[in-house]
Amino acid sequence: MAEREITAGVVAPAYVNVPLWVAQRRGFFGAEGLNVTSRVIGTTEGTTRALRDGDVVLALTAPEGTIADAAAGGPLRVAAGLIDRPPLSLIALSRHRTAADLRGGLIGTSSLKEGTRHVAERMLAARGLRYPADYQWALEGSHVERWKALQAGTIDAALQMVPYDYVAEEAGFTNLGPVSEDFAFNAVCVRRDIDPALLTRFLRALARATEWFRGNVEEAAAVAAAETSAEDRHALRACRALAAEGVIPAGLRAGQAAFDAAVQALRLSGGLPEGHGDPAAALDYSCLEAALGETSGGNGA
Repeated sequence: MAEREITAGVVAPAYVNVPLWVAQRRGFFGAEGLNVTSRVIGTTEGTTRALRDGDVVLALTAPEGTIADAAAGGPLRVAAGLIDRPPLSLIALSRHRTAADLRGGLIGTSSLKEGTRHVAERMLAARGLRYPADYQWALEGSHVERWKALQAGTIDAALQMVPYDYVAEEAGFTNLGPVSEDFAFNAVCVRRDIDPALLTRFLRALARATEWFRGNVEEAAAVAAAETSAEDRHALRACRALAAEGVIPAGLRAGQAAFDAAVQALRLSGGLPEGHGDPAAALDYSCLEAALGETSGGNGA
């Protein structure tokens, strides 16, 4: 089998990518004849744009941009679901002790159209805060950049991914609580003209790496620590959180509740107007089914 080069776009060196790192470092991609390199792009919108423009072969990113594109008749598709319950916590400056204290504040986000904007908006709405009446967005980039903004005091709060939420708590910032609802937060997104055999090989390796991760959390934490600047204890705690039930969807298919939450958030933010096509058109699990050796199914969350 000839080795194929694949560039995978990612938003940041984030712990939602642990299965990708495992597949790279533990030889799962190599076993499929693939050499997969990651390209860190920095924002969810930028990652979706790089995929649409053909700058990357596929992307591991928030799926809302792909959902909106497909519903409008565009070429982007969701090939697998990676995160159904985002491993995020709402971190605030130490002077803010409750969500109500954020009224009139700036909330950091990586995008105004997808990802953390939607998750944070739903979380704050559940606590009685509405955009734009009660707060404004600050476009800061990934959780790495949001942490810098929190440290500089230029924003009041932001969703922070494991293990950055642990680091923030230890530094005296306020943790206003974890995300507790299902929301399709990360997915394998592709253009519909991707070579299906190539995608099948990629997804088979990723699925096997994900199963290995679930059974080898401590070893996976060592992989994650090597990919990031996190301390070993933080990496292990983060990987345990990622391996918790319901975070990574079974069979790498976005759960219906998680997918519906993302679609609803898109509609509320104006990214998917009513009557603007069928959001389910974005889901194409045919290569995933082939990768897992399945013969039944079809598209759908």
